[in-house]
Amino acid sequence: MKKTAIAILIILFSSPIIYSQTNLPKREFRGAWISTVSRIDWPSNSIPSLQKADFIKILDYLKDAGINAVIFQIRPECDALYDSPIDPWSYWLTGTQGSPPNPYYDPLEFAIDEAHKRGMELHAWFNPYRVKTSGSSYPFDPTHVINQHPEWVLYVGDDTVLDPGLPEVRERIINVISDVVTRYDVDGVHMDDYFYPWAGITNQDAGTFANYPRGFTNIADWRRDNVNILIQGIHDAIGQIKSHVKFGMSPFGIWKNGVPPGIIGTSAWGHPLYSDAVAWLQAGSIDYFTPQLYWAIGGPQDYSLLMPWWAGQLNGRHFYPGQAMYRIINNNWPASEIINQILLNRAEEECLGSVFFTANTFAQNPKGIVDSLKNNYYRYKSILPSMNWKDIIEPNEPLNVKYDRLPGKAVAGLTWDIPNTASDGDSASRYVIYRFEVSNIQPEDFDDPANIFDVAGDRMALLKSGISPTGQYNIAVTSLDRNHNESIPSNTIQITEPEIPQLAFPVNGAGDQRDTVKLGWNYPAQSAAYNLEVASDQNFTDVVYENSSLTDTLDNVTGIAGQQTFYWKVQSTNPAGQSDFSEIRSFTTAFPAEPFLIYPPDVTPDIPVNIDLVWSSTPSAESYHVQLAKGADFAPNTLVIDTTGVTDTLLTTQTLEPYKFHFLRVRANNSFGMGLWSEVHRFRTQNVTLVAEETNLPTDFELFQNYPNPFNPTTTIEFSVAESGLTTLKVFDILGREVAELVSEDLSPGRYSVNFDAGRLSSGIYIYSVSSKNKIFNKKMSLIK
Repeated sequence: MKKTAIAILIILFSSPIIYSQTNLPKREFRGAWISTVSRIDWPSNSIPSLQKADFIKILDYLKDAGINAVIFQIRPECDALYDSPIDPWSYWLTGTQGSPPNPYYDPLEFAIDEAHKRGMELHAWFNPYRVKTSGSSYPFDPTHVINQHPEWVLYVGDDTVLDPGLPEVRERIINVISDVVTRYDVDGVHMDDYFYPWAGITNQDAGTFANYPRGFTNIADWRRDNVNILIQGIHDAIGQIKSHVKFGMSPFGIWKNGVPPGIIGTSAWGHPLYSDAVAWLQAGSIDYFTPQLYWAIGGPQDYSLLMPWWAGQLNGRHFYPGQAMYRIINNNWPASEIINQILLNRAEEECLGSVFFTANTFAQNPKGIVDSLKNNYYRYKSILPSMNWKDIIEPNEPLNVKYDRLPGKAVAGLTWDIPNTASDGDSASRYVIYRFEVSNIQPEDFDDPANIFDVAGDRMALLKSGISPTGQYNIAVTSLDRNHNESIPSNTIQITEPEIPQLAFPVNGAGDQRDTVKLGWNYPAQSAAYNLEVASDQNFTDVVYENSSLTDTLDNVTGIAGQQTFYWKVQSTNPAGQSDFSEIRSFTTAFPAEPFLIYPPDVTPDIPVNIDLVWSSTPSAESYHVQLAKGADFAPNTLVIDTTGVTDTLLTTQTLEPYKFHFLRVRANNSFGMGLWSEVHRFRTQNVTLVAEETNLPTDFELFQNYPNPFNPTTTIEFSVAESGLTTLKVFDILGREVAELVSEDLSPGRYSVNFDAGRLSSGIYIYSVSSKNKIFNKKMSLIK
């Protein structure tokens, strides 16, 4: 353990979220599992375009949090989230096992490309034995192993698994993994804790033991050896195909009950899992080790005991403990628990990182844990540790690094050429971009992660804008090979503040601008992005439109008022700083201004169900677009009126639904385009169907059977009220969902009748319910269409 461990442990239980570490590691494995079984993390649907967008979103928020590797589950149930010649397409991908995505794409190929673009590693995660989860009830494809080879399958409680003792099962698993390593550019192969089933095997594999004993007389030792043989076989196969591909295991985090002393829990070594992780490490049959240490510091499964104990068993292999970030949500852990574990990891010399379960926790940011990582513990980018048993030859440096306008683009970017091939035939798979405020750069400055601007997968980078204290940045780039060996730095270039943009169009004072105003300017040297401001006054005290992330010298401005003069200016930015704003120009919009609504007045009750909608005349308007809806968002399914081409300032409605809130808006149109919507007026129609008979006042509360019944589509409901008070009459479907509220007002004693129009409802049984003075009466009625 490092000498700093004691000092760090002293502060562990203080307030780690505000603890500012001064020596963050430059090299650290920061991983996250992306689970696909039961769609835990991805995908959330079966639509390829949405799946792609969601995966990109996951990668973006993970990288933003400091994660540099993802472990992507591609075989959860002897199926495939990739185009496999062996296993059928996964149910979790398309909703039907065996059916490919439509339109077709290969999710693994897509995921690898997107991860590599971001400089991240992608490890393919396989569940070796699991045939199906206990909750899976969908039909299995004819090509699934449960149908092809039912003799390979064991049923243990609710678990369904392949028999680990069968040589043909091991051969199939190795073939599946070898196929992926051969055809896909994965960085690693990964397996978790699903070995022998958690349900607890008894004698289900007795026949296999009798047929393939391999000299064993103890079935428990034989089961452990079955797993060991598989892992060694996978390791050997990967090494023969692509030696740079890493092989990692993530078993249950307790090796044996009572090891180390003080630990109490299920033994992964024994029943039910039979997974001897110490044997894998001693044999060197894995490259990295990620035990699932999903427990807190302290208690019978003490993280602070288990993590250092595992660190002593590594035999030179890498160690990235699995950490239960999800427990912040599921078990109400404080965010400090995860932070304290990271600090413990960094205090342990053999611990080189962390892997977090699960990816979607990062999107939720429970108790600010992701903010803590981004702003403190992962605030600098990190490079993955290299494995010295794979390759120690450094790649050559990138060539011809420059910062200039990108071909076909309106911004400058950082580019470089592929480095010369190194002595081992390797080139570069990723690049580290360093940014310095000073020009006197020393070799040791490249050891400080604070100077890492980004880790990129392409030979081009759009550098984010910033403000340098010195008005300049000095940039150098290094190469990383597949084993993350790092080259010497490239040539150093200097970036200074960009020049001021020159406005191009429209000309100053331009009139007749359409509802989409096109604003353009010329590219200024070394500009990486632009900031456009549009205001209603020359002093820009009322900015009506702003875009600070433009990467083009053109922007289409919409959503501003018609018949008005506006002022605009542009500023260019790059990583070194920002220019002054350009000159100010003006333009005038020629499309109509928004109308003013006259009737019905805003927030008004008891509006007649037959009315004229009235608004003011708008100068230059040629016609109007009118929308009346029963929802404030004007969603299509709430629209009552959606009429264009109205040439008057009045529109007569059809009979509106009584006693309902309605929302009205209008906009004007001419040859220059459509103006802004008016303000929205909200009103409620009166309940014209409520009729009171005030003779022979009732002495009791009563609800009568509707007539006619059955009905189509209108019927009359009568009820009597004996005392004054708030009375409601509602209609519900047979499932108890409210479909109409016919009355909700203070009524005097009397007998009332209400006409109910069910034209928008489907046939069926409905319940109508009257409530008044804590009395509730219900009756049924039948709608038959």
